[in-house]
Amino acid sequence: MSITFTTHVLNGTDGTHAAGVALRICAGDIVLAEGITNEGGRLQCEIPVDALPADGMILLHIDTEPFWRGRGVPRTGPQIVAGLTLRLIVPRIEGHHHVPVMLSPNAFSAWWSA
Repeated sequence: MSITFTTHVLNGTDGTHAAGVALRICAGDIVLAEGITNEGGRLQCEIPVDALPADGMILLHIDTEPFWRGRGVPRTGPQIVAGLTLRLIVPRIEGHHHVPVMLSPNAFSAWWSA
């Protein structure tokens, strides 16, 4: 048995899909799933239920620095956000869990979507 975990990463500077962003889902130091967002900025992973920790805490690591490198995004200073780690608690060990993320060079927004 597994849960389906999806994310949709968007470029907050122009509203486009953020393709090519590397993501990793972990339980502590154990990698549960990893991948790269597709052309639509989406990634879908199946995570075995027995791999989830008892408290449901997972870490979503998002490597943002390579995405912004070379994009010519105007800045008034250096990029300071090179990556994000979101600590999430899986509320139930069944079904589909979705976390959209909006990225900007020095900011982000994320939410849990049912």
